[in-house]
Amino acid sequence: MTFPHARRHRGFTLIELLTVVAIIFILALLSFPAFEQVRSRVERVNCSNNLHQLYVGASAYYQQYRHWPQIDPSLLSGPNHAYDEAWIEAYLPFGVTRQVWICPTVQRSLGNPDFTQPQNYRTDYIAMPFDSKPLSPTTWPTSPWFAERANVHGTGNLIILANGSVTDLYSVSPVAAAAGGL
Repeated sequence: MTFPHARRHRGFTLIELLTVVAIIFILALLSFPAFEQVRSRVERVNCSNNLHQLYVGASAYYQQYRHWPQIDPSLLSGPNHAYDEAWIEAYLPFGVTRQVWICPTVQRSLGNPDFTQPQNYRTDYIAMPFDSKPLSPTTWPTSPWFAERANVHGTGNLIILANGSVTDLYSVSPVAAAAGGL
């Protein structure tokens, strides 16, 4: 039997509301690892894109000068990241900006420092030190042109080969995989 003047409350009880909040909280907790995996994949893709941009810049340099840049290795022990700066300067006229030399995974792990400030200058990729002979960079198709300085993606240091393909060190070298990378 219903009363004509009785009010019907259309709302959630406290228990129903707490149940919904708990379910949302549990779903959020379950999705965090998925977000981390997506972020890792996006960073790896961005890193691969950086390597492609370095490859394009190096190819343009190579076509113009018919040799690989000759950066003095003694600059490695020099002040203020002189070796890194020399590589950046060599490829800057060919569209390779300072940001291209920065791996997004390394940047995040360092706390996103402003890499445009002199105290934070760095390159997260190593250019291979080919000699000045015109065919040296293209003689061996499996010789990398650039490699990541660290294995930050978990599959070995990413490298870009003379043919422009990006792979990881573990795929190219079982010896490197057994040793744990560069």
